[in-house]
Amino acid sequence: MKRLNHWLMGSLLSSALATTLVSHSAIANDTQPDPLQLDSCFVEGVSKQLQCGQLSVPENWQSPTGKNLDLNVIVANAISQSPQSDPLFLLMGGPGQAASELVPGLLKIFHSVREDRDLVFIDQRGTGKSNPLVCDEEDGDIYEVLSSDFNVEDAKKCIASFDVDLSQYNTNNAILDFDAVREALGYQQINLYGISYGSRAAMVYMREKPQALRSVILDGVVPPQVVVGPMGIEAQRAFDILVEQCNSNQACLELFPSFVSDYQKIRAQLELAPIKTMIDHPVTDKSIALNIDSKKFINTLRNMLYSVGRRELLPYVVSEFAKGNYKPFVGLMSQSEDSIGGMYVGLTFNILCNEDIPRAGKDLLAKDRANTFSGAHTFEVFSGICKHWPTFTAPANFGDKVVSTIPTMLLSGELDPVTPPSWGTMAAEGLINSKHYVAKNAGHGLVTQTCAANMIGEYLDNLNFDDVNSSCLDKQPLPGFLLNNNSNLHVKETK
Repeated sequence: MKRLNHWLMGSLLSSALATTLVSHSAIANDTQPDPLQLDSCFVEGVSKQLQCGQLSVPENWQSPTGKNLDLNVIVANAISQSPQSDPLFLLMGGPGQAASELVPGLLKIFHSVREDRDLVFIDQRGTGKSNPLVCDEEDGDIYEVLSSDFNVEDAKKCIASFDVDLSQYNTNNAILDFDAVREALGYQQINLYGISYGSRAAMVYMREKPQALRSVILDGVVPPQVVVGPMGIEAQRAFDILVEQCNSNQACLELFPSFVSDYQKIRAQLELAPIKTMIDHPVTDKSIALNIDSKKFINTLRNMLYSVGRRELLPYVVSEFAKGNYKPFVGLMSQSEDSIGGMYVGLTFNILCNEDIPRAGKDLLAKDRANTFSGAHTFEVFSGICKHWPTFTAPANFGDKVVSTIPTMLLSGELDPVTPPSWGTMAAEGLINSKHYVAKNAGHGLVTQTCAANMIGEYLDNLNFDDVNSSCLDKQPLPGFLLNNNSNLHVKETK
């Protein structure tokens, strides 16, 4: 298994001028390191040329004369002929997403920001083309493979295939990498956008290199003091909101009165015995093997809770599953199969097994295990593997609250099943110059579901929260529930 689908989507310089890109600020500062060499390139899914290059950095920043690794960098130059000198760096989620694989979608999302600012995408070490931590096995068929099929022995084989010092593939070193790219490109200060795990990386950047940052945007906030892994409570919270909304909708309640009991019944049955059967593929109609256990059932539904438009399918899908009709559920799985971008699980386990799981105390695990949506499943995905994963010690202050005066915009979705608004509130406690925006009808990652990207553009101009028109968040519609196989939606009234 190479990667697991998650989640987690100007002129350009002419070819004659594209050999080296140096910002205006670099020209004024002759103490900067040699500029990063960028050449014109095409990125899959993008029609116009961008700028691509690699920056060699130490694998171990404490031993800079030792082994190096190459960071993959992509720059989308500002469209304006007179761009701002402070670009927007984009840090992806996971941990384990590669920024380079999400460029097409991000260019669309941040098109207004790009009018005046460069957009910079860096594959975090261990992802994409930055010495990726992948396994040798091919991806399995998502319809047949179970999460338990990636077991301890597979993890050991995976680890043995890595010709790297895994202790150096951590968040703090990633920040040193990102800042080295900033210096090599000649930017004095940058604006930083981080989504999900990327928001945690951004907060570590705020702590370690504050002078390099003009502003920060945190989307789907994961403060360092939160332990990632035991997240069943967050999923239950989002599921409970969905249940309440269904029960408040006459059509949904009438058609799916046993939504919750059906879910719990299916979950209990799958705990006793997985379902193994044959089914027609939702796209090709070819007969395929289907293998579902409780973890696969829970994780598929949990992933659908991430965004509006998908979460509203669950009452119908669960109802049909309870009747023995698995095709709607397989349809949900096919959406994951077609999703863009994946997770480099070597980096995922390496970071979470060392920076988070060791901080999960007995009280936290007991509290999380008691959730009614997934029980201990969300934590068990990591705990079994982490017992055998190579260890390193995170910095002593890693889990401390980040305290900063850097202008910071925080974005949360009320329906988010993994990074709830309370996490944004927790992070904001130490961010003196910040404002937290919550979209009531959005899930995980506001830039993908709402007008948040426009808000970011408005904010970056003057770093004045008064310039940000957030009323668009309140206007975000909530889709209706899927009521039958003909996609007959009952439109919900939103307030």
